[in-house]
Amino acid sequence: MALSLIYKNHNFGLLWLAQFVSFVGDGVFQIGMVWWLVNKTHSGTLLGLIMSVSFIPAVILGPFAGTLADRAPPKRLLISSDLIRAALLLLFAWISHQDKLEVWHLFVLTGLLSASGIFYSPTTLTVIPRVVTPERIDEAMALHAIIRDLSKLLGPTAGGALMIWFSVADVFMIDAFSFLFSAICILIMRIEKHSCSQTQEGIFSQLMEGFAYVRKETILFDVLIGFSLLNLFAVPILVLIPIMIADVFHRGSVELGMCEGALSLGSVLAGLGFDYFFKGVPLSRLLVRTLGFSGFLFLGFAIIPNFYVFLGGLLCLGGCFITVNVGILTLFQQVVAPEMKGRFFSLVETISSALFPITLALAGFSADKIGVAETLAICGIGTFILTFRFAKIKGLSTLDLSKTPKSGGG
Repeated sequence: MALSLIYKNHNFGLLWLAQFVSFVGDGVFQIGMVWWLVNKTHSGTLLGLIMSVSFIPAVILGPFAGTLADRAPPKRLLISSDLIRAALLLLFAWISHQDKLEVWHLFVLTGLLSASGIFYSPTTLTVIPRVVTPERIDEAMALHAIIRDLSKLLGPTAGGALMIWFSVADVFMIDAFSFLFSAICILIMRIEKHSCSQTQEGIFSQLMEGFAYVRKETILFDVLIGFSLLNLFAVPILVLIPIMIADVFHRGSVELGMCEGALSLGSVLAGLGFDYFFKGVPLSRLLVRTLGFSGFLFLGFAIIPNFYVFLGGLLCLGGCFITVNVGILTLFQQVVAPEMKGRFFSLVETISSALFPITLALAGFSADKIGVAETLAICGIGTFILTFRFAKIKGLSTLDLSKTPKSGGG
């Protein structure tokens, strides 16, 4: 079984545990920070902007992260990333304990945490083949993929509960100690030295080649445009959840953690059952029905301001998100030529990263200026429009999901 890899392979088990603990700590920190900000400012604009800041380093530094991960000693890179983030969190925890924490501090902290952690994930991916035998790589990758889903489920739930008894400074310290724990795990790992060939091709030229390839493949271009636009209407829910909890339902941090956890739980359940329920389903039918249902959910949130309806709807929405994501990524795996996949997925990642901060900022601004319900309604209408767009993409109806990759969901 794949789980045996964690406790039988000492080095992989340490790597997995380091990631899991630090990701759960991140979830606790995120809830604490968001709840402090919402209660202090009641500003959707500020919430959207601070969430945007966390993605800006990914836009600027993301294309270089993989290159550095290939060239730098992985142990040094991982430990440095953990220690820098721990030091930042301890510093800002001290500031908070002095009752001097201001909103601008969170902008600085979020940006620095994101920048110092941008190289962590690609470096981890370079380490896995060095600590796992080739015949068990697929199991290792599945366990690696599960970490984020589990941490997104446990972190926010724990963070919401902790905010009842602890201050935001204590939450910062919990996340700091999670990074220190991660650094200790990495320190005692044994990682084989690895020499890899380095491409001389520039990152910008790779992106341009990927774009030229997409322009020639009509179905890829149409789906990529639709996939990118979908971010404009799906991502705002990340900003709107805390505002709904605080200002519409007048609930507390526990309920915020429950809602964040419900969205992640829906993703986990749909990801686990995807192959069973949707294998062989025409891709156009899957996308149209799932997107259409997502649109109804957004409109339902706008029309029925009830906490339990919202909680159940988020569970369903999380399932819709992962279903669309896996379906579209499966299409890309089937259609993109093998020699172009690196360039193509680099292009996809760059476009997605660039849209996230813009979308989050707009969502917060919209919630303040026209209202949360109205913003949710716009998300629903926009999703419906994209549903019709996907239904009209030529050639999409001829593709099915019979070749769904056995990767870890998301």
